[in-house]
Amino acid sequence: MSKNTMINRSFAIYFTLICGSFGICSTQAIAQSKCNAPLTEIVPQLLEDLPSYGNRVIQRARNLDRTEDSFNYIVIASPGNFNPLPLKNRQYTPTVPDTTEQVFFTTLETQYSDTQKISFENYYWLFLTPTKNGWAIANVVSSLANPDPSQPANPPRDASQGSVGQAIRLWLRDFNSKCQ
Repeated sequence: MSKNTMINRSFAIYFTLICGSFGICSTQAIAQSKCNAPLTEIVPQLLEDLPSYGNRVIQRARNLDRTEDSFNYIVIASPGNFNPLPLKNRQYTPTVPDTTEQVFFTTLETQYSDTQKISFENYYWLFLTPTKNGWAIANVVSSLANPDPSQPANPPRDASQGSVGQAIRLWLRDFNSKCQ
Protein backbone atom coordinates (compact mmCIF):
# COMPACT_ATOMS: atom_id res chain seq x y z
CA MET A 1 0.00 0.00 0.00
CA SER A 2 1.44 3.37 -1.00
CA LYS A 3 2.09 6.17 1.45
CA ASN A 4 -0.45 8.48 -0.29
CA THR A 5 -3.15 5.81 -0.10
CA MET A 6 -2.50 5.37 3.62
CA ILE A 7 -2.64 9.14 4.15
CA ASN A 8 -5.90 9.45 2.16
CA ARG A 9 -7.52 6.61 4.09
CA SER A 10 -6.30 7.94 7.42
CA PHE A 11 -7.62 11.40 6.60
CA ALA A 12 -11.01 10.02 5.49
CA ILE A 13 -11.35 7.98 8.69
CA TYR A 14 -10.18 10.85 10.92
CA PHE A 15 -12.48 13.36 9.19
CA THR A 16 -15.48 11.01 9.47
CA LEU A 17 -14.83 10.35 13.16
CA ILE A 18 -14.39 14.04 14.02
CA CYS A 19 -17.52 15.02 12.11
CA GLY A 20 -19.55 12.29 13.75
CA SER A 21 -18.22 12.80 17.26
CA PHE A 22 -18.62 16.55 17.46
CA GLY A 23 -21.35 17.16 14.90
CA ILE A 24 -19.30 19.91 13.31
CA CYS A 25 -19.94 18.77 9.73
CA SER A 26 -23.69 18.43 9.93
CA THR A 27 -26.06 21.22 9.05
CA GLN A 28 -28.48 22.73 11.53
CA ALA A 29 -31.34 20.87 9.84
CA ILE A 30 -31.84 18.40 12.64
CA ALA A 31 -31.47 20.98 15.38
CA GLN A 32 -34.11 23.15 13.73
CA SER A 33 -36.57 20.48 12.62
CA LYS A 34 -39.69 21.64 10.86
CA CYS A 35 -41.85 18.70 11.80
CA ASN A 36 -44.80 19.49 9.58
CA ALA A 37 -42.75 20.85 6.68
CA PRO A 38 -43.34 19.42 3.23
CA LEU A 39 -40.87 16.89 1.93
CA THR A 40 -39.46 19.47 -0.50
CA GLU A 41 -38.10 21.37 2.54
CA ILE A 42 -36.85 18.33 4.46
CA VAL A 43 -35.05 16.40 1.68
CA PRO A 44 -32.46 19.13 0.86
CA GLN A 45 -31.39 19.01 4.52
CA LEU A 46 -31.28 15.21 4.41
CA LEU A 47 -29.18 15.14 1.23
CA GLU A 48 -26.76 17.73 2.59
CA ASP A 49 -26.17 15.55 5.65
CA LEU A 50 -26.17 12.23 3.74
CA PRO A 51 -22.38 11.99 3.14
CA SER A 52 -21.67 12.46 6.85
CA TYR A 53 -24.29 9.93 7.96
CA GLY A 54 -23.38 7.51 5.16
CA ASN A 55 -19.65 7.59 5.86
CA ARG A 56 -20.29 6.87 9.54
CA VAL A 57 -22.42 3.85 8.56
CA ILE A 58 -19.62 2.68 6.25
CA GLN A 59 -16.96 3.12 8.96
CA ARG A 60 -19.01 1.13 11.49
CA ALA A 61 -19.37 -1.71 8.96
CA ARG A 62 -15.65 -1.99 8.28
CA ASN A 63 -13.72 -5.05 9.34
CA LEU A 64 -10.44 -3.63 10.60
CA ASP A 65 -8.74 -7.03 10.39
CA ARG A 66 -8.98 -7.05 6.59
CA THR A 67 -5.79 -6.43 4.65
CA GLU A 68 -7.66 -4.86 1.72
CA ASP A 69 -10.07 -1.99 2.08
CA SER A 70 -12.66 -1.74 -0.68
CA PHE A 71 -15.21 0.48 0.98
CA ASN A 72 -16.68 3.50 -0.74
CA TYR A 73 -16.73 6.98 0.70
CA ILE A 74 -19.66 9.25 -0.11
CA VAL A 75 -18.37 12.62 -1.28
CA ILE A 76 -21.59 14.50 -2.08
CA ALA A 77 -25.28 13.97 -2.83
CA SER A 78 -27.11 15.89 -5.53
CA PRO A 79 -30.21 17.99 -4.91
CA GLY A 80 -33.34 15.88 -4.98
CA ASN A 81 -35.70 15.64 -7.93
CA PHE A 82 -39.31 15.38 -6.78
CA ASN A 83 -40.96 14.59 -10.14
CA PRO A 84 -42.52 11.17 -9.53
CA LEU A 85 -42.77 8.43 -12.09
CA PRO A 86 -46.42 7.73 -12.92
CA LEU A 87 -46.69 4.38 -11.16
CA LYS A 88 -50.18 4.78 -9.76
CA ASN A 89 -51.85 4.18 -13.14
CA ARG A 90 -50.24 0.76 -13.35
CA GLN A 91 -51.16 -0.46 -9.89
CA TYR A 92 -54.20 -2.20 -8.55
CA THR A 93 -56.97 -0.05 -7.12
CA PRO A 94 -55.79 0.81 -3.60
CA THR A 95 -58.09 0.50 -0.61
CA VAL A 96 -56.22 3.23 1.28
CA PRO A 97 -54.76 6.45 -0.12
CA ASP A 98 -51.18 6.21 -1.38
CA THR A 99 -49.16 8.80 0.54
CA THR A 100 -45.76 7.62 -0.68
CA GLU A 101 -43.48 10.36 -2.02
CA GLN A 102 -40.68 9.75 -4.54
CA VAL A 103 -37.29 11.47 -4.61
CA PHE A 104 -34.48 10.90 -7.11
CA PHE A 105 -30.87 11.83 -6.30
CA THR A 106 -27.31 10.82 -7.13
CA THR A 107 -24.22 10.41 -5.02
CA LEU A 108 -20.61 10.87 -6.01
CA GLU A 109 -18.58 8.16 -4.29
CA THR A 110 -14.88 7.40 -4.12
CA GLN A 111 -13.08 4.12 -3.62
CA TYR A 112 -9.35 3.87 -2.93
CA SER A 113 -7.16 0.95 -3.95
CA ASP A 114 -3.44 0.45 -3.49
CA THR A 115 -2.68 2.21 -6.74
CA GLN A 116 -5.60 4.42 -7.67
CA LYS A 117 -8.62 6.43 -6.68
CA ILE A 118 -11.87 5.52 -8.44
CA SER A 119 -14.82 7.95 -8.49
CA PHE A 120 -18.29 6.92 -9.62
CA GLU A 121 -21.94 7.94 -9.41
CA ASN A 122 -24.81 6.01 -7.89
CA TYR A 123 -28.40 6.82 -8.79
CA TYR A 124 -31.07 6.51 -6.08
CA TRP A 125 -34.85 6.37 -6.08
CA LEU A 126 -36.11 7.01 -2.56
CA PHE A 127 -39.68 6.33 -1.45
CA LEU A 128 -40.77 8.07 1.77
CA THR A 129 -44.09 7.91 3.54
CA PRO A 130 -45.53 9.93 6.43
CA THR A 131 -46.26 8.07 9.66
CA LYS A 132 -47.59 9.13 13.04
CA ASN A 133 -43.95 9.46 14.17
CA GLY A 134 -42.75 11.44 11.13
CA TRP A 135 -41.32 10.44 7.76
CA ALA A 136 -40.14 6.86 7.16
CA ILE A 137 -38.46 4.95 4.35
CA ALA A 138 -40.80 2.80 2.30
CA ASN A 139 -38.03 1.66 -0.09
CA VAL A 140 -34.71 2.70 -1.64
CA VAL A 141 -33.57 1.49 -5.07
CA SER A 142 -30.14 2.22 -6.54
CA SER A 143 -28.29 1.82 -9.81
CA LEU A 144 -24.57 2.22 -10.39
CA ALA A 145 -23.57 4.45 -13.30
CA ASN A 146 -21.88 2.67 -16.17
CA PRO A 147 -18.24 3.74 -16.65
CA ASP A 148 -18.96 3.96 -20.39
CA PRO A 149 -21.25 7.01 -20.83
CA SER A 150 -22.65 5.61 -24.08
CA GLN A 151 -24.07 2.62 -22.18
CA PRO A 152 -27.08 2.62 -19.83
CA ALA A 153 -26.71 2.43 -16.07
CA ASN A 154 -26.57 -0.97 -14.40
CA PRO A 155 -29.87 -2.64 -13.43
CA PRO A 156 -31.53 -1.28 -10.28
CA ARG A 157 -31.21 -3.11 -6.97
CA ASP A 158 -32.74 -2.80 -3.52
CA ALA A 159 -30.63 -0.44 -1.41
CA SER A 160 -32.87 -0.24 1.67
CA GLN A 161 -30.35 -2.10 3.84
CA GLY A 162 -27.23 -0.65 2.19
CA SER A 163 -25.15 2.18 3.60
CA VAL A 164 -27.28 4.93 2.00
CA GLY A 165 -30.55 3.31 3.12
CA GLN A 166 -29.23 2.96 6.67
CA ALA A 167 -27.90 6.53 6.64
CA ILE A 168 -31.29 7.90 5.55
CA ARG A 169 -33.02 5.82 8.22
CA LEU A 170 -30.66 7.22 10.90
CA TRP A 171 -31.12 10.79 9.68
CA LEU A 172 -34.91 10.41 9.74
CA ARG A 173 -34.70 8.93 13.24
CA ASP A 174 -32.76 11.98 14.43
CA PHE A 175 -35.02 14.40 12.56
CA ASN A 176 -38.24 12.78 13.80
CA SER A 177 -36.97 12.61 17.40
CA LYS A 178 -36.96 16.42 17.50
CA CYS A 179 -40.65 16.35 16.63
CA GLN A 180 -41.82 14.17 19.53
